[in-house]
Amino acid sequence: MKILYVASDQYVPGCTGGSVHVEEVARGLSERGHEVHVVALAGDGKPPSGFELHPSPMLFEHRFFRWTAQRGIGELMDRLGIDAVMERYYNFGGEGVRSAYQRDIPALLEINAPLKDHAGSMKATLDRLALVRPMQRLRDTMCEKASALVTPLPSIVPDNVPVEKIHHLHWGANVESFHPNIARKPLPIGDDRPVVVFSGSFRPWHGADTLVRCAAKLPDAFFLFVGDGPRLGEAMALASELGVSARMLFTGAVPYDEVPAYLKWADVGVAPYQPARLEQMKLGFFWSPLKIFEYMAMALPVVAVDVAPLRAIVRESEGTLVSEGDIEGIDGMVEAIRALLDDTASARAKGRSARERVVAEFSWKRHCEELERILLGLLVKKKAS
Repeated sequence: MKILYVASDQYVPGCTGGSVHVEEVARGLSERGHEVHVVALAGDGKPPSGFELHPSPMLFEHRFFRWTAQRGIGELMDRLGIDAVMERYYNFGGEGVRSAYQRDIPALLEINAPLKDHAGSMKATLDRLALVRPMQRLRDTMCEKASALVTPLPSIVPDNVPVEKIHHLHWGANVESFHPNIARKPLPIGDDRPVVVFSGSFRPWHGADTLVRCAAKLPDAFFLFVGDGPRLGEAMALASELGVSARMLFTGAVPYDEVPAYLKWADVGVAPYQPARLEQMKLGFFWSPLKIFEYMAMALPVVAVDVAPLRAIVRESEGTLVSEGDIEGIDGMVEAIRALLDDTASARAKGRSARERVVAEFSWKRHCEELERILLGLLVKKKAS
């Protein structure tokens, strides 16, 4: 197949979850023998290999202007002779799906954020005030024109979308790069203490501040924070206020291909998500947890919040799930981390099980196998119609 992957507002290469997702999927489909073209913003660093990157034809470099890319996307489809299209959803996007629909090309809409509004949503209120509900109409049009949808949580898709169009599929981890046998990066961390790691984006509902508070009750552990985000400064200030900075290292943003070498230091991986801090989570925990898959790939036992989607990923044999109330109050999370640090044999067994599980079920390779199956099915259906 010749596949066009439209991710007009993502930077490739990049360090965000979205950037990583796009690059891994494009490379994975290419490795399965398909010719893959990606429309994205040019990121910093070495250009990716395995697929062709095309500059996003948006009028301005902001996701609000994704709709302006439609003409350029259509011209690219015609020039390349594209067989199937994938598009990463955004409310003001749809440039790939609409262009594909006009050309009778199958299109798969990738849903990583809610397609419908949660109760009390400001966006829904503004949409109603506009009388004709323009944002809802945009979303409905995308769903109607897309041949199929793929999402980590079907409950974030509008109820009027036929169930047969919806495919449930989690994100994954690069199990070749994230591997327990790699060398660790030299860091100012001694070997005299176990290491607890948090990686990813420092956003309010990611709970880095909560893990900082846990450190005050776990004096024998060292805490490694890998990543950047709007709440990084707040987490660092809290660490200073609590007097635990000496047992912490905040790396800031790091190149994505170096993340495994940081995680190699860890004994436990923590994902202290707090869904109540994000209004959209009223629709369910729609986030496909990239950091959890990567912890598991590194053979780390996981401590995370006990919500329905994560229960299907982190079983008792791979880590410990803690109720959201016990994470916010920290005592439950402190006890979960302490139990793993105190029983190293059990922790290592859970880590081995986690690695086996993510290789078997949650790798990017498995993700791309499923995407290929869906896309080929769409092509067969088109030929039969």
